[in-house]
Amino acid sequence: MFSLSRKTRKLYYENPDASECAAKVTRINANNVELDATVAYPEGGGQEADHGVIVLDDGREIRFVDVRKMYGNPIHIPAFPDIQVDGIIEHVIHEDDLALLRDVNIGAEVSVRIDRLRRAQLSLSHTGSHLLYLAVADIRPDAVAGTIGCHIKVNAARFDFAVENRFALDEVEEIARIANAYVARGSEVKVYPHPDYMDARYWECEGRVIACGGTHIASTAPVGQIRVHRKSLGRGKERLSCEFIGSSPNPAVFQR
Repeated sequence: MFSLSRKTRKLYYENPDASECAAKVTRINANNVELDATVAYPEGGGQEADHGVIVLDDGREIRFVDVRKMYGNPIHIPAFPDIQVDGIIEHVIHEDDLALLRDVNIGAEVSVRIDRLRRAQLSLSHTGSHLLYLAVADIRPDAVAGTIGCHIKVNAARFDFAVENRFALDEVEEIARIANAYVARGSEVKVYPHPDYMDARYWECEGRVIACGGTHIASTAPVGQIRVHRKSLGRGKERLSCEFIGSSPNPAVFQR
């Protein structure tokens, strides 16, 4: 199908606090819609995607249940070995709303609105996961070097590591202590782009920096108590999971 554009403007980076935006339909596929701009964050960096609705000019709402970044261009800069920039964003439509796509035309003006609470919860989880990661780096730098996967969802997160030695109980307890100390200090969190690539982004807290393109909250305080669990995934593979007990996500402020 003809496309007006194959590049989506990422308003979730340009205006991280926005939960709604105007957009134009650039492509309609079997089960997804591409737009020239969106506030919806696509699945990436282990973080689950935003959910929300595409609102037609007559007020009807088409729900999307996943968001995917496609056809990016690889770049090669330090700390970002696999990053791709630009590309398009696909909004995957709820199966019960697919019939509504028949009434949508290329070039149609719509608005995009995300689930604010889900975004706030995911942003909190992503910030909390970095506190865990910083603590792991302090206690088991070998594990950080052997990171093989992560998953950030509402109210919880996990990291998988390829390691020669398992996490000992006292190491897990110390990791939890360090992570929770960040929360107790209520430290400021900064998120900012690489000077040459908006998609290549950094997360910073107390002078420690992680390359990360996810969404975050502005302070460690709302994360709440971080409860850490260890699980063996078989020989040479360990998982650390964390839950955020008593967390307080604020839908009014997503990221600073």
